[in-house]
Amino acid sequence: MKCPSCQRALRKGYFHAASQPIQWIPEGVKPCIWKGGVADGAVVVGQGSYWRTYRADAYYCNACKIVIAPIE
Repeated sequence: MKCPSCQRALRKGYFHAASQPIQWIPEGVKPCIWKGGVADGAVVVGQGSYWRTYRADAYYCNACKIVIAPIE
């Protein structure tokens, strides 16, 4: 995968979370306080479950310092 900004190759990696889904939360919205919960209006990025850790694949551009995480 290439960086949309500079067209260089992105490094593949992942985000990890132990107790809540990996999620993008809109500005002004508070995260859910319950284990395994999702905030109102959030976009879940990673897969997992209440009993397993959550993981979301992501790609990083060293030059631009951006991370791209496809939604699964």
